[in-house]
Parts: sequence; C-alpha cells; structure tokens
Amino acid sequence: MFFKIINKLNCKKNFPYYISTPLVYGIGNASEHILLAANYAERLGKKLLIFKTRYFQKFLGYHVCNNALFDSLILNNQTNKKFFFYFITDCLIQIEFVLRRASAIFFKKFFDIDLGESFRFALLGREVHITKKITNYNQITPFSIKEATVDLEYRQKKECYKLLRSNGIKDKKFVCLHVRDNKYRNDAGRREYRNSDVNNYIELINFLTSKDYYVFRLGDKPAPKVNFSNKQFIDVPYSNIKSELMDLFLIKECEFYVGTLSGTLDTAYLFNKPVLLTNTYELFPSFPRKKNDRAIFKKIIDKKTEETINIKDFAKFNIKYHDSLLDIKKDIMFEENSEEELYDAVKEYLDLINKKNHLNNIQIKFNELLHKRLEEIYNEDVVKNNIFKSDKHRSNVFMTVIKRFKSCEGAYNNSYLEKNL
Repeated sequence: MFFKIINKLNCKKNFPYYISTPLVYGIGNASEHILLAANYAERLGKKLLIFKTRYFQKFLGYHVCNNALFDSLILNNQTNKKFFFYFITDCLIQIEFVLRRASAIFFKKFFDIDLGESFRFALLGREVHITKKITNYNQITPFSIKEATVDLEYRQKKECYKLLRSNGIKDKKFVCLHVRDNKYRNDAGRREYRNSDVNNYIELINFLTSKDYYVFRLGDKPAPKVNFSNKQFIDVPYSNIKSELMDLFLIKECEFYVGTLSGTLDTAYLFNKPVLLTNTYELFPSFPRKKNDRAIFKKIIDKKTEETINIKDFAKFNIKYHDSLLDIKKDIMFEENSEEELYDAVKEYLDLINKKNHLNNIQIKFNELLHKRLEEIYNEDVVKNNIFKSDKHRSNVFMTVIKRFKSCEGAYNNSYLEKNL
C-alpha cells in the first residue's frame, strides 16, 4: 500500500522529493537505476532520496551488492543529511518490503507461484524507465544522460587517498580494469560468452604501466589472479586496500575505465568516466555512450560453417540476437579479443584521451548503419509482428535499449572497424 502512495507522490510536480529504491543485489542495475533517477530528479528540480532495503537478508534470501553505493554518494550536489521525513519513509519502506518478500517466498515455496521481481523488491522510482507503447520510432525520445552529478563524500575520498599512500601508491594517474570471469556467481559452464580471461589483458596492462599509469584490477575473490607483477599494477581483490568504498573511489577517481560488460561498467557510467569497452557481445544494449567512449567486439563465428561473421552482417540479424533479455542463440559463438587486439585498442584509446580526436568517416558511417538497423528491427518485430505482446517487461526493457542507444555518442575503435567491417 505504501509503495503505491510513493509512486503517486513521485508523479506529483509539487512534491519536492523523488524517492528511489534501486535493486540492491546487482551493482550494475543499482548504478543504472540511481543514475536515471538522479537525471530525472535534477530535470524536475526535486531532491533525490535513495533507500536500500537491508533487513533479514539471510532469511529473505538476498544481499546488498555494495553498501557504499547507497550510503556514500553525493547526488546532484545534495547533502547526505537525514531528516524526519527520510526516517519515517525508510521505516515504512522496510516494513512493506519485508512483508512482500516473505509473502513471495511463501507462495513460491508452497504453491509454486512466482509473484515477480516488482513484488519481491520495492523498485520505487522506476517510472523513468517505463514508456508507453509508441508506434512511430522517431517519437521515441532518447534518455537524457547529462543532468546528474555524482560524487563521493569528501571525507571518505580523503581516507581512500590516505590508504593508497600508506601502501606506497603515489599520487599518479591511474586506470581501472575489470574483466568478468566465470567465477562470478559460479558462472562456469553457462553463458560463457559473457566471460573473458583477464590474463589476455597483460599486454594492455604492461602498456599502461609503461606510460606511467597505475592499473587497478577490480573484482572480488575468487577472481583468477593475474600472472603479472609490476609495482604499478594492483590486483585489488588480493590486496589490503580492498573494500566496498575503495571500489567506488577507484572508479570515481580513475582517468578512464577499461572493462567488459559487467556491473561495475554501469558504476563507471554513474560517475561519468571515460570508458573503453572490450570483449563486447551486444550491439545495441551496450553501445559506447559518451563521445570519448569506445569499444571492440568479440569475434562472431557461425557454429555450422565455422566462418567469421563480420560485425556489419551481425547487425542485420533479427531481434533475437539483439534483445538483451534473450540468451545468445546456439548457432553462433563468440571468441575473445586477442592480446594484440586489446593492446591495439588501449593504444588507440590513450591517443584519443590525450588528443580528443573526433569520429572519423568509418565510425560515423557505421553508427548511421546501426541507427537505421535498430529502427528497422523496431518497425518489423515490435510494431508489425508485436513480439512483446504477452511480455510487458521485455517490451519495457527493449524500449529502454532504444532510448539508451539514441542517446549514445561513442563508437567502436577505428582499428577494430577497419579489420572487421
């Protein structure tokens, strides 16, 4: 009942707050939810209030991905000072969440009835994600991604810098690296195309350290160790600086972020960091967002013929290959970027960061092709064939993909496109 009241209050223009409860167990979903809510609140001139559900985690079968993400952010230059309305709202949210989640577990266990994610978790403040059905592609408005400002508390940043210095890490520029592996959530043997081998990144790491960067490899144990030793390379999961706050601090303060499609990528976007995406396997849902963001794609292989499919032809595939909620089809497979490809990518990206190069003709033409292709997919599969007729959630997610893609300003690396178009 209280959740419905909050959603109604969020929609009122004269209500001074925008209340949001991001999904707590996934840092990527939480980061994206916070960023969209922060943009939305800033656009409406409202104060953003973030709440995390946190009680009875073991009993109710969930966990909080990173407490600092909910407790330590400064959003839109607001103070984190709590007040009476905040505490009352927090209390009511926690009570209704516990009752809902316990009910969901009960019905699932004894009656095999799934009440859905939106019932099991609060998910307040998601109105910004939801869009009514639109038949004209040109009427779908892109996400606005530039209003919000997101920072960490000054005191906590100061403590993190102090800890780095006490470990002999001097005040130099540094880069964050995160590579999703199959140790994450015991992922071995299922959807392995999402994972990559961090040891293929050694030449990339070596190049950055030779340019006087520190490289911080992010992750959690039992992430595979990196077979590389250098005083300017820190394998954070196996260091004594590892903490939830330090993970956020490193992303917030890095020069740029290098990574695969994983949760902390959305945290890098939350902090508006330049991003180099590697080993990508989705064209539209994960396209580079900002002007100085770049990406390289995994090699796409036809399982039957064992021939390589270039990325231009892959874009022509139907919607089932570009819907982020569907598993990749069994007739193709993906091969990881080689050490040489990763080295070339970061070398080109470092030149971009230093010289602020503009998109060249190849990148512009490929971006135009993708925009045209996504419009064709929408008109054919969503409007004409109505494939989401019985699945509102998938429809909303795909609409979010379109809105996000329309706001993107980045590109694939020039060196990658020259070899793979």
